[in-house]
Amino acid sequence: MAFLGDYHTHTVYSHGKGLIEHNVLFAVRRALKEVAIADHGFSHMAFGVKRRKLPQMRREIELLEIKYPQVRVYLGVEANIISRKGKTDVKSEDKPKLDITVCGYHKFVAGMSPAFAWSNNLGFSGAKTVARNTEAYVNAIERNEIDILSHPGNFCKCDVREVARACKHFGTYFELNGKRIFLSDDELAAAAQEGCEFICNSDAHTPKAVGMFAVPLERIERVGIPFSQIANYDRLPSFRSSTRKEGGKEK
Repeated sequence: MAFLGDYHTHTVYSHGKGLIEHNVLFAVRRALKEVAIADHGFSHMAFGVKRRKLPQMRREIELLEIKYPQVRVYLGVEANIISRKGKTDVKSEDKPKLDITVCGYHKFVAGMSPAFAWSNNLGFSGAKTVARNTEAYVNAIERNEIDILSHPGNFCKCDVREVARACKHFGTYFELNGKRIFLSDDELAAAAQEGCEFICNSDAHTPKAVGMFAVPLERIERVGIPFSQIANYDRLPSFRSSTRKEGGKEK
């Protein structure tokens, strides 16, 4: 039994250190069946991928899938939640160009509502901040076809049980991040009790980190999360937003 896919990896198109092909090569080396390129969202002021680059990225992926037929390569984005109402920086015209959408909270994002940004950037964790953040997560999951909620709780304290409940209801995977998990064991146990499905991702910013799941695996075993709730362990996930799209048309 093993992890079969990694759906949160970065490249030089945003904050990563390698080419798309480098990530695919390490996916092959780690015997993965699927890998996703999910560079930082369009509104990230420092590292956001450029919308005009998506067609170029798509062409690269199409060629790589011919060169490495053993790995399916998804074109995605790690979008940003930018308001309490759950608005993200993925526009309706972006969706046909993407295979999957990973989404979470990040700092230094243009267009973010001030109260939402500053309370988190300054590390507030009071009841008002937690309520605001929880509402933002739940609204984002409900109002957008988010396939994976990236690193929940990262600089965005929330009611994890309520967020996990929304993930379960709307079919969004709750990420266990390969760099760092920002939730306590009790919070992860609560999320598991809500019946949401988790997905383990590397959040690789270098190609050699693709397919590295030591951090989430340690937490799964320590908390006692059933492997039947891990969507990419010994099976492949079924994403909420769509099946594979190319050129804006269903394959």
